[in-house]
Amino acid sequence: MFRSQPAKAADTYYQVASIHKTTPTSWRGNWYSYVNGRFCLTQINKYSVTQKYKGKKHTLYKSSWKGYRKLAVGKIVGTNRYTFNAYAKKAYQSDHGWGIAHRKVEGQKITVLRDYSGGGSYVDLFRSPVYRSYGSN
Repeated sequence: MFRSQPAKAADTYYQVASIHKTTPTSWRGNWYSYVNGRFCLTQINKYSVTQKYKGKKHTLYKSSWKGYRKLAVGKIVGTNRYTFNAYAKKAYQSDHGWGIAHRKVEGQKITVLRDYSGGGSYVDLFRSPVYRSYGSN
């Protein structure tokens, strides 16, 4: 189960009910997307989130770090989205939220991890490699 600590709404960019030090168990593992003609692999571990794109690995959030890149998972109040960096204080520091969604691909209902970005757009990440981009601009 999650270990949580209270977060004050004024302390963070998004209002979150509580902050957890680990990622949700069901989100852990490899997630694939196809961005600008290339695969992007997002790896969610218990204490970190990393991405591999164009042959380079970038750690996005890690529980041992400080500041807004510290892994701090929180449910964004009033939405079905979660943030990996609940300590972000400014919009440019925020990940804009992530959430589990369902979409139909070739007539089959598939569970995806949706990575939201500014302006209501998003990219869907899949459990197995995909060969085209799925998202909304």
